[in-house]
Amino acid sequence: MSSLKFCPRCDARFRGDIVTCPIDGTVLREPDDPFIGRTIAGRYLVEEVLGAGGMGTVYRARHQIIGRNVALKFLEPSLVQNERQRKRFLGEARAANQINHEHIIDITDFGETEDGLVYMVMEYLQGRTLSTEIEDGPMIPRRALRIATQVALGLARAHELGVVHRDIKPANIYLVHRKMDPDYVKILDFGVARIEHDVRITGQGTIVGTPEYIAPEQIRSATASPSADLYSLGCVIFEMLTGRLPFEGKTTMLLVKHLNDPPQPPSNLVAGIPPEVDELCLRLLSKQPQDRYRDAYHLVEALQHLLDTLPPLTRSSASEGSSPDLLGGVTKAAVPSAEESFSRTVELYRSLLDEAHPSGDAPAWLPTAIAQLEDAVAELRVLRERLQAAAEKATEQEEDLRGPRVLIGRALDELAQDDSRLSRQLSVLAEELAAAEARLEETMQAVFQNAHAMPAALAAGRVLSADEAVCIGQSTEAARALSSARQDRVQVCGALEAKRMESKDLRFQITELKEQLTALNAASTIDQQFVHDEVNRVGAQMKAKLEAMAPYATRIATHFSNFPELRERLSAPIGTTRAFAPAPSRDLTVPKAGPNLSRRES
Repeated sequence: MSSLKFCPRCDARFRGDIVTCPIDGTVLREPDDPFIGRTIAGRYLVEEVLGAGGMGTVYRARHQIIGRNVALKFLEPSLVQNERQRKRFLGEARAANQINHEHIIDITDFGETEDGLVYMVMEYLQGRTLSTEIEDGPMIPRRALRIATQVALGLARAHELGVVHRDIKPANIYLVHRKMDPDYVKILDFGVARIEHDVRITGQGTIVGTPEYIAPEQIRSATASPSADLYSLGCVIFEMLTGRLPFEGKTTMLLVKHLNDPPQPPSNLVAGIPPEVDELCLRLLSKQPQDRYRDAYHLVEALQHLLDTLPPLTRSSASEGSSPDLLGGVTKAAVPSAEESFSRTVELYRSLLDEAHPSGDAPAWLPTAIAQLEDAVAELRVLRERLQAAAEKATEQEEDLRGPRVLIGRALDELAQDDSRLSRQLSVLAEELAAAEARLEETMQAVFQNAHAMPAALAAGRVLSADEAVCIGQSTEAARALSSARQDRVQVCGALEAKRMESKDLRFQITELKEQLTALNAASTIDQQFVHDEVNRVGAQMKAKLEAMAPYATRIATHFSNFPELRERLSAPIGTTRAFAPAPSRDLTVPKAGPNLSRRES
């Protein structure tokens, strides 16, 4: 891809060998960052770099339709050709997008530009990572557990929808100031998530995660169930409470410790941590998944119950240095669109034509070229209207989808939480049934033994001796115990069957909600793709039109620059009122020789 250049005067952008701006003749420059100033998908104006990672760079961008800041993440251009990395990047977007939970970063859009840039659009957050907060030292238990509860709520929804994060750690937990809460949690980075029935995102047999927080089963088999996220959250809770990791050392030794070493209670490192908090943390750090909490909903219940027993969080205990989470931000000064700049330049050329050639001795090509530029500007305006309409349609689709997703998600959480509780009750009843059956078997054996020991005098109708009467009494008692054991078993079986029917009904409702959500997401994906295709198609047509205009505009500007008295007019700033939303960038590839401008785009 050829290098990008921009005009410091009109902000137009060009690719190719062109040196001066064909709009106003200004010498072009190379930008410090080729993404800044571009408009993605017809509506996201890239404004500044927020950060960079191994897979790409995150920018702050401005949503031109609703006037809101967003975070725009681009896959590193060098990775775009790597199909696995593309799947992983888009898998992160798809995974978080379908979960749509208040404690998981909201990803509203993702796709690919007409020139091959892969991107995702996220909500713009201002705050700090949990890892930054932990650097300040141990947290009081209530604050740590409140943060953990929000993480568990987000994970519960993700797990119910078949998504395992696989890399829960403080760096992927973001704290913002929202709803009067300075520790409002957002879970980030689903880049290594495993989506149920789709192992292609990260591949099979690949250990993923961060060694300091990885679950033993991830190390042993390179697979991760929802319980692996709970183990990682246990490591995070331990670190919040103590300021230290549960296991430390170089990578190999660290993995061995996760597999074999029992963790110490957090209270061994920080005095004053309640025993119940120790117990919760150690249960999460159990080596076997079945020894942890049954699921994230179960953990949420345990955390909420524990929070009810702890003293309230005082103002001084919370993070007071955090800045508010602002989604608005400062609007950057608008720049004119390409057709606006060309239109004003054409007006200037019209006036210069009369000044340079008052006697009408202009070369024949000059007025023709100016007229062709005017026609092209009119066509660009039509294309701009189509682009704007497509961008507005995409935004409308996003807003229309948000409400139903939220309602379905909340209903799913309620049902799944009930199902989690019911599953635990079923486990208890199954244990009670096993105990009742064992007791029934024991009483039946007692009855058989007493039946064999029944006195012969009883059959003969003789008077029983004292010992024989005792034997009869024991037999009677054994029969009563047998009857009681049978009744207990019947009651437990009835309760178990009722709970199973209730669970079956709950799972049916949950399945229906998931199917609704899947259908909603599928329809949205199709609609979104149509809009993206339209945006890319119109963008390509605008780019082609501008490419065709550029050489002619350059030739006209060069002609007028031969008149010394007009040079100052050519180099003066283009008069424009910069009061409206920034326009999409003009990323043009200028050919050495342009086609006839009378050609119409299909």
